[in-house]
Amino acid sequence: MGNNRTVVAGRTLGVACLWMVAAGCAAGDDPDPRAIAAALRSGGPSQRDLAPQLEFAGALDGNQVVAAFAAPAPAGEVRTMARAELAPLQEAAIVVGLQATHVLDRTLTEAFLATVDGITAVPTPTSDREAVEFLMLGRADFGVIGGQVSAREQQAGARQTQLGVELFALSMAPGGPVRTLTHHQVRQIFTGQLTHWQQLGLYGGKITALVPAERTLAERAAKALMPGDAFASSCVKVASEKHLVDQLLQQPGAIGVLRVTQAPREAGQQLLMIDGGQPTIEAYGFGSYPFGIPVQLVTSGHPAGLASRFLEFARTAEGRALLGRTLSLQP
Repeated sequence: MGNNRTVVAGRTLGVACLWMVAAGCAAGDDPDPRAIAAALRSGGPSQRDLAPQLEFAGALDGNQVVAAFAAPAPAGEVRTMARAELAPLQEAAIVVGLQATHVLDRTLTEAFLATVDGITAVPTPTSDREAVEFLMLGRADFGVIGGQVSAREQQAGARQTQLGVELFALSMAPGGPVRTLTHHQVRQIFTGQLTHWQQLGLYGGKITALVPAERTLAERAAKALMPGDAFASSCVKVASEKHLVDQLLQQPGAIGVLRVTQAPREAGQQLLMIDGGQPTIEAYGFGSYPFGIPVQLVTSGHPAGLASRFLEFARTAEGRALLGRTLSLQP
């Protein structure tokens, strides 16, 4: 196979599915998302021109056909597919906004695409709002964003289907000085205005506020727990839930921020109520615990085609397990 382009039954076939993401792209070399949006509006270079392509190639051998994947590796990856496996090829696009790249990451994307014949994906940066704009321009089959589609966008035909909620909670060691806080007290603690539990009339000494070390995760947590503010520089950063629990057990009076997912929680901690609401997906649905970011599948009109296939995948055991790594899901 000296080249990556051959002909099946006299026709050249190719397909590329663009996966619009911001995470994982090298800083400085990425195209400006606004420039991409402008190019799309003006009929500029197509996404096919911007991305590597997958070409299905000839050399028929009985009822077999060889599929060659264009790859930077010196030795191209080759596998044999039965002719019956080859679904009609289609060009499709999935756009993923900044607030949802942790959900529709490469692992989940590849698992989904494995259920849809003849499609591959290439990362390209975008933002949550531009993801919706691409859909309105007819440039994508569906998008995934963190947050809500605006009323104006809904009037223009955008539709959202909730996949889950990135839910945030506060954690303390068992026997800590508090069981519930108000959202105002949460803001005071994590912006550094309150530094001792005595300031709240409680026993417990110094307050040690623990927050995620991952910058984008910390930004989303602050957005959910105290909109408009960022965590104070005095907060101690922890790399994982296990590290968080270690710090809670070592430092009396410590309180930390964690993400509530479908995965079992680390032992040695208790979650606090905020404004009397429990940090559960059910309480979020009732509106009594609003401290999360909903993750939405967004379509132009009602979900159909590839979007409908993704929703079907999201309901499978595999789909729920992959979504549940970072989200709380409805039963």
